[in-house]
Amino acid sequence: MSQSDVLQETQGQSTQAQNGKIAVLYIAGSGRSGTTLLARLLGEVEGFVNIGEAARYLFDVNIRARDFPCGCGSALSSCSFWKDKIRAIPANLVQQASELVRIRKFPSLLMASGHSGNPEAYRPVLDALAEMYRAVARETGCRVIVDSSKNPANALLASLIPEVELHVLHVVRNPHRVVASWAKKKGYLKAHPRRKVIAWWWSFNLLSEALKLRARSYRLLRYEDFVREPEKRMQEITADVVGTAPAMPFLNGTEARVQLQHDLGGNPDKLGGGRINIVDTSDSAGGSRNWLVNLTTFPLLLRYQYLPSHRS
Repeated sequence: MSQSDVLQETQGQSTQAQNGKIAVLYIAGSGRSGTTLLARLLGEVEGFVNIGEAARYLFDVNIRARDFPCGCGSALSSCSFWKDKIRAIPANLVQQASELVRIRKFPSLLMASGHSGNPEAYRPVLDALAEMYRAVARETGCRVIVDSSKNPANALLASLIPEVELHVLHVVRNPHRVVASWAKKKGYLKAHPRRKVIAWWWSFNLLSEALKLRARSYRLLRYEDFVREPEKRMQEITADVVGTAPAMPFLNGTEARVQLQHDLGGNPDKLGGGRINIVDTSDSAGGSRNWLVNLTTFPLLLRYQYLPSHRS
């Protein structure tokens, strides 16, 4: 896909230092679309810090109960970066937030974020989310926080915080490869059936497009295009947020070197640091049931240029 094929809607660039706001680059889309890898690479850019799926992880009862380790390898209860931030969020507030970010709540959240909405109804959750972002910005001195929570409802909540300047990177991946990836257990992440994955792929991608109504900038990126030209795409993404593309000495073609990062949630690939290859490793979900993926995702296959005869 050429540059002109990548949807980009930018309403201006600014940074936290320039306007007093916290710049949050929110990675939206369905799971197993390469978002963990992208977030880790963005976390290596000077002035950017990757916190993984923090907005989703810290405010979701079910996910918090699974107690995934931090990207640094520590249990969250002993992680110097996260332990106090986690304790600061009361259990009743986590439960309230968990209800707010259900996909069926997306329309009401979108209305609340409009001119006629009432964001005060969500004030306790918004205050807790804002304090988490403030603490990260204060402790790291970053210009941009990278949050890869994926769920578009969490992004809408972030957009309701007055001091947050929301930038959205919407990442899509061929649904055949997403289905194939979720068909296998991966570390602490269990496998999921095809029908559930297709529903996730549909809903998260379609609703992520609505975020352009609330974001300072919005960019649609196919994962397959990213792995072909990592540095070029990274430059485009970072320029959306800070106006110019910072140097990326950690990138060398399709190879990168990353450090340990304090990222929440995500898949087990986040653990550890060192050299990583930027590739699309999942095989297509072969077999006689490929027709089901094609049939149920066809409108978005067409929209994102994943035609069955021209799969990337």
